[in-house]
Amino acid sequence: MRIHGLILPAVIAALPLSYSPVAGGKTASAPYVKGDLNGDLSLDQNDIVMFNSYLRGKLSLTDAQFTAADINSDGRTDIYDLMRLKKNIYTYSAKPPEGTWLAYSSSGTDYYYFSGEKCTVTSQKTGAVSSYDCNISGNSLTLKNSSGEKTGNILRTGSKSFTLARADGSGENFVYYDSSAIDYSKLLTGDYYAKNGSSTRAFNIRGVSGTVNGKPFTYKMKGSDLEFDFSDGTTLTAKMTRVDSMHFDLKWSSGITERFTLRNITVKNGITYVNGVLIANKSYSLPSSYNPGAILPEALSSFYTMQADAAKAGLNLWITSGYRSYSYQAQLYNSYAARDGYAKADTYSARPGYSEHQTGLAMDINVAGDQFGLTPESKWLAANCYKYGFVIRYMNGKQNITGYKYEPWHVRYLGKDLAKEVYDSGLCLEEFFCIDSKYKN
Repeated sequence: MRIHGLILPAVIAALPLSYSPVAGGKTASAPYVKGDLNGDLSLDQNDIVMFNSYLRGKLSLTDAQFTAADINSDGRTDIYDLMRLKKNIYTYSAKPPEGTWLAYSSSGTDYYYFSGEKCTVTSQKTGAVSSYDCNISGNSLTLKNSSGEKTGNILRTGSKSFTLARADGSGENFVYYDSSAIDYSKLLTGDYYAKNGSSTRAFNIRGVSGTVNGKPFTYKMKGSDLEFDFSDGTTLTAKMTRVDSMHFDLKWSSGITERFTLRNITVKNGITYVNGVLIANKSYSLPSSYNPGAILPEALSSFYTMQADAAKAGLNLWITSGYRSYSYQAQLYNSYAARDGYAKADTYSARPGYSEHQTGLAMDINVAGDQFGLTPESKWLAANCYKYGFVIRYMNGKQNITGYKYEPWHVRYLGKDLAKEVYDSGLCLEEFFCIDSKYKN
């Protein structure tokens, strides 16, 4: 073990998560806390005495103690660190925490809201809330509810930070967030694609924390006003305007406006979902084993309702092609490719595994041909299908985005709420979700 006297190293090793300083011949295991030189889970006069002894050359420090004594993290331990330690102990320790604090630990992040003798703890990951009776006596914190009791020592490391250290060696680092409680239901958790003209940025937000192109930040919401505090000390403000359930605009104080698109992409059993919506296009395929066997009941029921309402308007709708299996699509695509060549076939037929028909959520109405676009049924379908949960999947003028020619007969079931949002946006599904549709080869 290296021992530090008054000669200070130029570079300090990476901060440990825990350390075991030796104090009076007794070894203590504790979470890493700035200023806790003797490792007793408390910041008090004993730590000040040890620091003074070190500065006077009467005491040597271990590596871990030396790191703990570097209060201002400048790579040195000097009188300025001692002044900070005294301030942490005599000024901040007398103030019990109030408001919302972000608590970081090895198991994740929680939001603690202290209000007098009550405390709520919200999981950043799940949003689950636990309520406690809160008792603070000196530096000791006790949280108690019907499920049990949590105790620990509050070690103030600044006016807006403290560490909660427990006897078992576990602990959490707390950073002050706001005076009011966090409304978890309004948080912007998700992966977002932000666009301003040709400029794009990737935001990854979890609770009140996130990164933009890898740069960390926290944010606060006050109605439609947002404040972003970045890790480099920069603060930016913006006003949010909600567009629909998956889009919002942020107008930054600089005057620039970005459109944010929620884009949570998950893959389960080889099936891709974007924001919980099953996707099959040229970029996202289905496994050959995916086989619902028929048009899914909800989609079929909605079609029958739409068919009945069209009939009231004197129009006749029917399904000319619904569910297709992987093997059937392979036969169909290969026959088109043999007739027209693969490049041509790719403009109007999906390769096996890439067809929406395999999802059980797509169907071709009446005639799968260009002549359908000239019929009254086509015009009625384009204007009304969203009311029943469908969208025209391959829109006119979107060929370079969807990867397919205009198909006024091909509809995809999304459910009424989402279908209306897509219809109102004027976007195809790829644009709506900010995804592409391109074969890899």
